[in-house]
Amino acid sequence: MKALVLIFITILTAGCSSSYNITYDTDVDGAMLVCGGQNKGYTPTTLSYNISEESRSRGYLRTVECEARWVSGARDAFSTDWDLNRFPDGVRQTLPRPDEDGYAQDAEFALRVQQMKNQQSQANAAASAQAWRDLSQSIKNSTPKTTYTNCNRAYGGVDCTSTTY
Repeated sequence: MKALVLIFITILTAGCSSSYNITYDTDVDGAMLVCGGQNKGYTPTTLSYNISEESRSRGYLRTVECEARWVSGARDAFSTDWDLNRFPDGVRQTLPRPDEDGYAQDAEFALRVQQMKNQQSQANAAASAQAWRDLSQSIKNSTPKTTYTNCNRAYGGVDCTSTTY
């Protein structure tokens, strides 16, 4: 009974999440995302923020300043105010790359970042597939074996054969 109550409470509170996802994107992809002075990875990147009751009642969320920095040196800042009424389930902001020198350098770097993400994705998929194979083998090894015995009357007795699966 206690387990059912815990499961019910877990399901109930999971539906009352106070997190808000913001996806920071750029055109050209691959800009470094720096928020509050900390590197958060390459765009596109999704960050999750907690929404306070004050923010919820105001109808907007204010975040720390986040900036896109391309390898060419081009920079631009993302918004810090997010309309919770207009975008209640999260938001994606895409910054266009400023019209400055170094576009080719940034485009080449974006391609390298995409290749790196693809390699990471493939490595994760391979690791996941191996984990499933290991789990399947473990289940197979720990499953009790079943022995079937088949007996037939033979000349003057009984002939039995056993097969284990």
